[in-house]
Amino acid sequence: MVLPQFVLRGCGRCDYSVRVPLPVTRKRVVYLDQPFFSGAFRGGDPRFVELAAKIQRLSAYQLLTSPRSFAHEAEAVQWARGAELVDFIKRTSRGHRFNTGYEVEQTQIMRGFKAWLEGAGPDYVPEQNEALPAEVHNWDNYLFVDIRRSLGDGNELREKKEQSTRALVAIFDDWRQSQSIFEQDVAAELASIAKVYRDSYANYVARVGSGDIEAMFTAPIFSMVIERMRHYLPENMDVMEQLRRCAEFFTTPNFASLPYQYIHSRACALLKHNVKNGAYANSDRATEAVGGFFYDLDHIAHYAPYCDAIAMDRPMAGMMSDPRIGLEDRFGVKVFSLSNLEEFHTWLNEIEASMTDEHREAVHAAYP
Repeated sequence: MVLPQFVLRGCGRCDYSVRVPLPVTRKRVVYLDQPFFSGAFRGGDPRFVELAAKIQRLSAYQLLTSPRSFAHEAEAVQWARGAELVDFIKRTSRGHRFNTGYEVEQTQIMRGFKAWLEGAGPDYVPEQNEALPAEVHNWDNYLFVDIRRSLGDGNELREKKEQSTRALVAIFDDWRQSQSIFEQDVAAELASIAKVYRDSYANYVARVGSGDIEAMFTAPIFSMVIERMRHYLPENMDVMEQLRRCAEFFTTPNFASLPYQYIHSRACALLKHNVKNGAYANSDRATEAVGGFFYDLDHIAHYAPYCDAIAMDRPMAGMMSDPRIGLEDRFGVKVFSLSNLEEFHTWLNEIEASMTDEHREAVHAAYP
């Protein structure tokens, strides 16, 4: 049995056992997007297959981990062999997974709100336990528990994705007429996100006030964000003043600098900027080019700040490398795509080369 600090080895016929100590590890975390997993799973693209094999080897050496997220499963179920793809993703991730996107987003808001109340500045340094359990850095045991659950209707998910893409492309003509500058578009995106929180909470309160008890169980989960924020305020503070303080936070640089809000708002504003400057002029090509934009952005905004590296498609990688977002400069995460696969290989090779003799001996002891 492999435990966090040692390997327990023993005899199946007697009471003999011995503990072999294991060195403390800090695995590199890499987020692999859905196209990467799909390319490696199909086996038709040797570029992905080779990288996947290297990643699996480094994961077996306990030097790297590639946790999965709900986004992986939701995307995979849309494929004809979705169940097989999900199993492949689970084996590659070795049982490790990210917290849900909502948990990550809510944790950032609560931590940012508390810091703002205490007079802290807008700088926000992501802490990995906001998105990943500490156990992700433990040495992997031989087995992991897999709780199977329904991944939803693939056709329904595919249709929702197509609908969001069509709705996005439909507003491109309006964007081309806009005279707003990039920072104004960022502010508009942040205001839109804040409005969702305020409106959902107001709707929840109205339902409960009208006697709709089911609201406590059926209201959207993000409708409770403001309710949780109120817990950080004095109990004797007037309710309306509490709500005013919560609303004020959504207008501050502290809110704008939260990792999810920063990436999401700036990526949307950058897409609008690109459209205004002539990108995606052909609607049919635009539909194909930005297909699934919000889905891809969602997992990048939630998880990239907590990773050492992230693999994504070329258009999104180009956007994340734009100085107006500067994903690597701001969060220290390497951005890889088909445009720089050699750099991805080099990064992985450097991780393997860093393995010490002590670590190598521990690998042999734990996984003979």
